[in-house]
Amino acid sequence: MIFYLAALIGVAVWKFVPRPWHPAFQLEAAHHIVYSTAAREQTDHALHALELLYHAYTNRFGGLPQLQRAHAKLQMKLFKDRAEFHRINPDIGWGEAFYRRPFCRAYFSVGENNPYHWMLHESVHQLNEEVAHFKLEKWLDEGLATYFAASRLSVTNLTVGRVDLDAYPVWWLDEIATNADLGENLRNGSVIPLRSILTNHGGPGLNSHFNLYYLHWWTLTHFLFESEPYRERAVALAESGRGLAAFEKIIGPVEQVQAEWHAYVRRLKAALSGKDVSYFKTGKLPEDSATPRKP
Repeated sequence: MIFYLAALIGVAVWKFVPRPWHPAFQLEAAHHIVYSTAAREQTDHALHALELLYHAYTNRFGGLPQLQRAHAKLQMKLFKDRAEFHRINPDIGWGEAFYRRPFCRAYFSVGENNPYHWMLHESVHQLNEEVAHFKLEKWLDEGLATYFAASRLSVTNLTVGRVDLDAYPVWWLDEIATNADLGENLRNGSVIPLRSILTNHGGPGLNSHFNLYYLHWWTLTHFLFESEPYRERAVALAESGRGLAAFEKIIGPVEQVQAEWHAYVRRLKAALSGKDVSYFKTGKLPEDSATPRKP
């Protein structure tokens, strides 16, 4: 029995305990330090992307009193490739990056059109915790991470809200709101009731509907932060960080917001799937006469 117990512990350690890792070098910028085994040029590009995210994030939330601009540099471990990332971190399953204070951990994905979106996603979680000190519900914590990380990144700017088609979960957009009718989508399962999203209770299993949940978290956050009259209220909601009661007090009744959000998702899907030139140029969705309006 002792032998079998030792063998079981050995297997668990081999499978789940992180391996030792020694960075080849480190690079620093104004707000970040990156420890890396990736190529130096890749590390430099990653560090630059993190700094652009930092500026976009603090510009959006800079007016909040809890946002702390004087802080230790945010830290990232950047692995040379996916194989090394998973070998050193065997406990993360299929994950492509993760944040566990004080480090974001990611790899530079050479084969992707956008090699930064996974690391930016986790960096937003880091910013939420270490800079803004938010206490967020799950939907908004993940929603902010996808909202920023799936935005258009250029050499000089992260244009928050302008959707990058080469970022998660955007490429799964066909799975949400498959019908023009909200009621039908609730019946066919392509829309999870907004009340379940907000309370993290009563919806389908996360494991079996993983991408669909992320689509809801992303599109709801995108809708609130990119739409009038919700844009300023969304910042107040992040500051509050509370549950359903706070949502209805700050944003509005769930059923009303659900109808407006659903119409927004349908318009967003149409613009992105049709590669609407006007939307990609201005970031503004065309108005839809079917969109519910406030009285």
